[in-house]
Amino acid sequence: MNNNKKHNGFTLIEAMVTIAVAGILLSIAIPSFSKMIERNRVSSATNEFMSAMMLTRSEAVTRTIPISLCTSDTGTSCVNTLKNYAKGWIVFSDCDGDGVIDATVTTCDFDGDGANDTDRIINVHNGFKQLLILGTGTAIDKFTYGVSGRPADAINSFSVGRDSSHLKKKVSVALTGRLKHEKL
Repeated sequence: MNNNKKHNGFTLIEAMVTIAVAGILLSIAIPSFSKMIERNRVSSATNEFMSAMMLTRSEAVTRTIPISLCTSDTGTSCVNTLKNYAKGWIVFSDCDGDGVIDATVTTCDFDGDGANDTDRIINVHNGFKQLLILGTGTAIDKFTYGVSGRPADAINSFSVGRDSSHLKKKVSVALTGRLKHEKL
């Protein structure tokens, strides 16, 4: 009897070498992958925030009333102490331009019946986890576009990043109301 059968499979040494090579490759790839995920989160947050800003501007021009965007973690009212738009924001009609959602009758007539109405919430965003969107200039906790589509305040920009020491993108608002974003 001749026992010359070939055995298919890996030896223990071959398996250990393969696992060691895979471990080395993963230790190189994981930090790069983490940075890529962070860049994508910041880009996504920047794009969503810019969309909200564009909505604010277009609604101000369309409705011919001031429209504001403010920080809010409740989704029902502005939170002036929040200072971080990444916790959430509200876009709302701001008839008197005070940056506050007024529950009392204002000078706006939304339904055309001749009677004045209260400020109305147009859009709510619940925010992003583990990110910062910080306003500078006068836009620390609210930002208003006037009926011409121009900002109510002159100098405003917003910085987006993981934390205050890792701000990666900046959204600037020109005097004309147009938005521009750039890397920091």
